[in-house]
Amino acid sequence: MSEPILVLDVGGTKLAAGILLDDNTVVSRAETPTLAEEGGEAVLARLVALGRRVLMQAAHEWPALPTPAAVGLASAGYIDQAHGVVRFATDNLPGWTGLPLAARLEAAFALPAAVANDAACFALAEAAVGAGRGYRHVLVVAVGTGVGGGIVIDGALYSGWEGRAGAIGHLCVEPVNGRPCTCGLGGCLETYTATRVMVAESGYPSIQALAESYTAGNEEPAVDEAAIWLGRGLAALAHVLGPEAIVIGGSVGLLGERYLQITHQSFQEHTMPLHQMTPLLPAALGADSGLLGAGILARSLLQKEDS
Repeated sequence: MSEPILVLDVGGTKLAAGILLDDNTVVSRAETPTLAEEGGEAVLARLVALGRRVLMQAAHEWPALPTPAAVGLASAGYIDQAHGVVRFATDNLPGWTGLPLAARLEAAFALPAAVANDAACFALAEAAVGAGRGYRHVLVVAVGTGVGGGIVIDGALYSGWEGRAGAIGHLCVEPVNGRPCTCGLGGCLETYTATRVMVAESGYPSIQALAESYTAGNEEPAVDEAAIWLGRGLAALAHVLGPEAIVIGGSVGLLGERYLQITHQSFQEHTMPLHQMTPLLPAALGADSGLLGAGILARSLLQKEDS
């Protein structure tokens, strides 16, 4: 039996924490608002307080449970996984850039800490125990308000130098007169495929309302167009990465099999025959996939220390 892991997740609007057990269930889960406008130090202090609250709660609810052996954190931003430092974060988390998260968590909890980007943690979880389980080389794409994801090779997350890999949403798919992107460039994949784009072009108030119409069989060109663009982008990535399987998650999961089929058809039309049989799979895990991935990352850290 592996020891429990204290798992944390930092998003632009909420912080989450829990205890990951060896059967990959999260217990003693708790949340609190991020209140990002208060600055990075305030968010970090709130995160530590939430983690301590979860530890106390777990000790009360699970008195026989061993003390967690490590801390795993999934965080928004570009994370230097090797050093646990935030290399860059957008204005959604002001003051987050530059924070040495791993060192600060290790000091706060007296435990080893592992930190990675939240979309990368989602990817690691899906590859290890979700839809990508059983495949050695998995590309995981999270399509929501933005587009992110991760590359998992032989069970290990590939983060690139200083955590720069996995920015799937910023693959350029339209170099001529491409739509402007929040990153400062143009023609990025997420400007054609993100749910915020579908919602804006459809006239519906939310992706939930749009998905309800789409899954009922109504024609929604904004969704079909986004699926076609996603297929094109995934085809380009497949030519570079050669994944054994591609997992698609995020709030586009609400759009169902019809969306996935159109994406797969577009993918096949834009790939060489060698890649056309690559399966495109819907994500299998729920909202706690980031916490789960953070815990898996922390376990791998412990294994390295023991070897």
